[in-house]
Amino acid sequence: MKKRLVLVALIALCLVAPVFAADNYSGVAKKDSVGLGLNLGTNTGVGFRYGMGDFDILANIGLNLFKLNPLTLSGDVAASYNVYTIDGGKNLQFPSTVGAGVKTGFRFGDNFGFDLSVLVPVGIEYTFSNVPITLYLRLAPGVQLFKNTDFKVGFDFAGYVGALWNF
Repeated sequence: MKKRLVLVALIALCLVAPVFAADNYSGVAKKDSVGLGLNLGTNTGVGFRYGMGDFDILANIGLNLFKLNPLTLSGDVAASYNVYTIDGGKNLQFPSTVGAGVKTGFRFGDNFGFDLSVLVPVGIEYTFSNVPITLYLRLAPGVQLFKNTDFKVGFDFAGYVGALWNF
């Protein structure tokens, strides 16, 4: 219950916080910039972004909190491209992104397991103008290739809400 409450609060923050931001929009992450922050969702842990203009490399590493028994360490890497910017009025800009990536998971416990999936992350983000923080929401449907170390093709899904401090 607490996890759901935290997730709902963070989603609400992502939707409401841009209203209180200043007028000037700094755009998506600048070329050669780095973002580091917190990622919550199917892979809760540290989020990372290397900004290359409209094209970014995204990575997350952490625990899969939806699979705590057994403990699962997850990681994903994706290339993300800014496809459209939604104009929110009053100089509020929300870039929408689409990408392609890979998600892995390592289960520890009585039996070791390995998961591998190919994902297509779709998201929306907001970068504040007066502080170098980016808030984001990403949903990533995909195809699972390995489950519990066995080759097994199936549907997979990931969802993320997070914040990055841009350097």
